[in-house]
Amino acid sequence: MKGTRSWTRRGAALIAVLVVASAAVGCKGEDSGAESSGAKPPKPTKPAKPSPDATKEPGGGSGRALTCDQLRNADLQSSTLRLPDGPEGTIALRDGRWEGDGVVIELQPQCGIGDMTGDPAADAVAPIKVTTGGTGKFYGLVTWRNDSGTPVPAAATSLGDRTPVVSITIPTTPRRQATVVYLTRGDSDPAAVVTLRRTAVYRVTEPAMVELRHSDAPYTP
Repeated sequence: MKGTRSWTRRGAALIAVLVVASAAVGCKGEDSGAESSGAKPPKPTKPAKPSPDATKEPGGGSGRALTCDQLRNADLQSSTLRLPDGPEGTIALRDGRWEGDGVVIELQPQCGIGDMTGDPAADAVAPIKVTTGGTGKFYGLVTWRNDSGTPVPAAATSLGDRTPVVSITIPTTPRRQATVVYLTRGDSDPAAVVTLRRTAVYRVTEPAMVELRHSDAPYTP
């Protein structure tokens, strides 16, 4: 009985050794298969960085374009830009209007958005009407530069007395030019009437808007 118990203990120990050795060989075989197949564990992927151009506007612009609605509460006259028909001092529109010392300045509804200053960000051009208390109503054009999405007055010109603007467009070609259609009169016509529909092209030469050319057509109210 003593010999039998001794053999049983030796047999159990041998079986345990064989089981451990078999497990080790199996693990080694799996690792060898992965190495021989050339497979490597996948590396963690990093999130893709946005392209430097991802925030640019279509067509090469950077940042957001100005909107016509922004002009209703924009600065209008500063230390670097004086309106041809405006009073002295700084002027800022509030809901499209400014009033002081008997002068009223009103933003007009016509508006054009596009490049007027030569940088990629789209600028804005719109007319204003200046009333000084008499019969005169002096119209003018103002260009606002796009400064990181904020309209900053950059250039202006006068269109004269009682010359309402019909439309403003800023084409992509040629660049930096605004086409303005407004009503006016001939040199010998009375000031109280409009007899011509004028189409004029303007370019910004800060702080002025310079007329490049114009053409006239008869106008009948």
